[in-house]
Amino acid sequence: MSPELAALLSAVADMANVPQHPQPRKGDRRDGSVYSPTPEIITAVQVALITGRPLLLAGPPGCGKSSLAGFVARILDFAYLEFVVTDESSPQDLLWNVDVIARLRDAQLATVGEQISPLHNYIDPGPLWWALDPASAARRGAAEDAAVSRPCSMPVYLKDYEPQGAGTVLLIDEIDKAESSFCNGLLVPLGSRQFHVTDIDETVENGSDRAPESPLVIITTNGERDLPDAFVRRCVVLAVEGPDAERLEEIARLHFPAVSQDSGLSARVQELASRFAKSAKDHASTAEFLDLISVMLTLGDDSDREQWQLIERLVVEKSSVRRNLFTSW
Repeated sequence: MSPELAALLSAVADMANVPQHPQPRKGDRRDGSVYSPTPEIITAVQVALITGRPLLLAGPPGCGKSSLAGFVARILDFAYLEFVVTDESSPQDLLWNVDVIARLRDAQLATVGEQISPLHNYIDPGPLWWALDPASAARRGAAEDAAVSRPCSMPVYLKDYEPQGAGTVLLIDEIDKAESSFCNGLLVPLGSRQFHVTDIDETVENGSDRAPESPLVIITTNGERDLPDAFVRRCVVLAVEGPDAERLEEIARLHFPAVSQDSGLSARVQELASRFAKSAKDHASTAEFLDLISVMLTLGDDSDREQWQLIERLVVEKSSVRRNLFTSW
């Protein structure tokens, strides 16, 4: 085992003991500053780092799959990239695109006899290119000694975070939103960590001398569509289940330190956790439960029983529109 990999595995093993500094919570937290990893998650991340395989997290919406990526990036001191899949997404979006509008504009503005800039100046590297080989992405695939009139920089998704390490964590979020063709188009890039940029006849490859650091790719699915077997075969797969009552309490205390400092609040959180845990009849996602705690802390004792029942229906139960997606997990 290389010293670099040993250091990464050690950092991951210590994830549960890393000091965390929660900020006021509004909406879903994706900045990676707060997370409570389970032993299963820690082991899964280690296995993904050792094998170089993507980590596929499967579980119900709101259970914390997406927020793991930013947390791991901070732990490993890696750059962080993300791509949120939609039903219109193409695997090409993760690799590269050509800015044909800019090239057409420059061609129209060029004087007679003036040579148009080389095509690589109009290549826009995608998130997977940045993850596999950031040096060539910054040159838009041009040779190291080539002139690049439009150099580019890696996108920044965590505004308050400046990584010092050489690696990258890439989140491909909600991959089940796309058709199976999206997954099939990523079999080679994710499986062999390389792809060919046909527009400029350049191969992007990780693991070479110029791109030695292997990225950690974390993929999430809510299970709305079955993923192709060939795609799943290339991944390390972990099913992330909804938390039980004890874990809900732990997560609430991590996000809201005031809960641990007030016995009355702690008792109320414990009661809510037992009602909305995975084993309960009307269980909530982790994100919904945290929203409920946030409302409880803000309103304090100002809400009466009838109002609080309404709050629970608004934030957690949503019985009039919720589909029973959780029963399959």
